[in-house]
Amino acid sequence: MSSDDFLFELDNLPVKLVAVRRIPRMETSGLLLKGYEENEEFTANLWIAKTLVESGVARFTGEEVEMQELSRIHYMERIQPLERLMLLPARFYQRVYLTLSEMRRSVRGDMGRIEIYNKFVGMLRDILESRIRKIVRLASLGTPTDQTRSLTPEEKVLFEEVSTAISSWRSKMLRLAEA
Repeated sequence: MSSDDFLFELDNLPVKLVAVRRIPRMETSGLLLKGYEENEEFTANLWIAKTLVESGVARFTGEEVEMQELSRIHYMERIQPLERLMLLPARFYQRVYLTLSEMRRSVRGDMGRIEIYNKFVGMLRDILESRIRKIVRLASLGTPTDQTRSLTPEEKVLFEEVSTAISSWRSKMLRLAEA
C-alpha cells in the first residue's frame, strides 16, 4: 500500500464529532449528512469532519491524542524490553493522524505551538522506531507469538510483509546448504 493510499484510507475513516450549532441536511456526490442539532454527537468521514470543524459548525470529540497520553505511551514504550510489545490504544495511528492534522492547521507561525508540534512529532518518531525494532524482531522469529496480538492493524500489515521477506530470504539461504 502506497503512502497516498494509506492517507486516503485514513481520511475516509469515521470519526466522532459534536455539532457546535445546528447543521442542516447536506448531500454531495452521493454522501449524505442527515442534519444535526446543536450538541448532537455524530460520525462522519475524517475529510468531511475536517471541513465541518474548520467551518466552525462541529468539533472533534475524544478523537485526538493528547500530549499527556502520547507522553505516557512514549514512556511505557521506552521501558518495555525488546521482546515485549505494549498494547496501544484503539485506533492509535488514526487518532495520531487526526491530531497532527489539527496541530498543523493551528500552528500558523505561533512559536509555542510549533514547539509543542515538534515535541509531539519527536515522541511519535521514538514510539515508531521502538515498535519497528520489535516488529522486525518478532517477524524474524519465523512463527507468530502471543506478542503479535498486541499489534495494531497497521502493524500487522508490516509484520506480515517483513515475515514474508525474512522467510523467503531464510529459505534461499538454507538452500545453500543443500547445494
